[in-house]
Amino acid sequence: MNLVDKYIFKQLLTNSLLILVLITSVFCLGKSVQLIELMVSRGLPASVFFKLIFNSLPQIIPTLLPIITGLSIFFVYSRMQTDREMVILQSSGFSNADLIRPVLGFGIILALLSFFFSIYQAPLSNKNFKILLYTIKNDYSSTLLQEGMFNTIGKDFTIFIKQNNKDGLHNIFIHDTRDEKKPTTLIAKKGNIINTDSATKIFLRDGSQQFQSEDKKLSILYFDEYLLNINQQSNNNFLTRWKSPSERTLNELISPDKDSLDDINNLQAFKAEVTLRFAMPINVLTFSIFLLSFILNLKFDRIENISRTIKILSIIVILQVLSILSSNISIKFENMHYVNFFPSIFTIILSMFFLFKSRKLIYD
Repeated sequence: MNLVDKYIFKQLLTNSLLILVLITSVFCLGKSVQLIELMVSRGLPASVFFKLIFNSLPQIIPTLLPIITGLSIFFVYSRMQTDREMVILQSSGFSNADLIRPVLGFGIILALLSFFFSIYQAPLSNKNFKILLYTIKNDYSSTLLQEGMFNTIGKDFTIFIKQNNKDGLHNIFIHDTRDEKKPTTLIAKKGNIINTDSATKIFLRDGSQQFQSEDKKLSILYFDEYLLNINQQSNNNFLTRWKSPSERTLNELISPDKDSLDDINNLQAFKAEVTLRFAMPINVLTFSIFLLSFILNLKFDRIENISRTIKILSIIVILQVLSILSSNISIKFENMHYVNFFPSIFTIILSMFFLFKSRKLIYD
């Protein structure tokens, strides 16, 4: 790698990192708006919020990398043309092959990074995100029950706890409306949360149960111990549920369960997901080469600089839309999963066209 290659590569890397930080910041802001209500209602610590954000980011990285790479190439090479650096390099004997070489190396690195995210990290993070979200919504442990507040648990329970410490719960009030015709109120001095594989329970001690009898009179039953189920959804059932293609490993997509009717009905979606995971990293490389070949083919003109910018940005958007359309087609139509590779093949053909059309050939 010569000095010019290092210079261009450094500029591409710097711009890509800045664009990545900007886009992910916007994504995190939008995601936080969706999650903030859940966090506030549950009274969850900030660490849980950051876990949710952290697990949602890898899912969008493979989609963002072609955009980030395209914008970085546009900013770097447009600035070089504006500053006449490109003219100097071409006058010094640099061919299109020499100018493309840094982009090719940079694209290969980002393509490998995209492979890592699309094949391994994104499915794993998607799975962890759903498990964490499910746990937050369904795990009513003592850490999620706030002191001095009425905690609404699902549609059936309203729980008030005066004190919550290492010894358990103290001065507990529970309003149970599972039976709408006969709601009950439980009051206890002490209690503990019991989490099992099948349910979440509250073990109450030294309390009473109040309800209206059939003749509309208040009845009170005193108890020494009382076990109340507040959540009967099983975490095991969630973990063994049918998983969507986006959260499956590559091996699970290639070898689906033949005994599962859901898997059989979604074989095309599995095939589309497999090809998409390989197509997205390839898109990073092919989109980069195509965009640079298009930029090199344009004549430099300060007056038409705005028009030129609009053209290049439009190409980035069109390429991404083409990729999304190919993904949708590959899922909806039988045996069309290889259409995910169409954007890469299409851009490679156009790249060769623009390179041969430009003033300098690929090789001197």
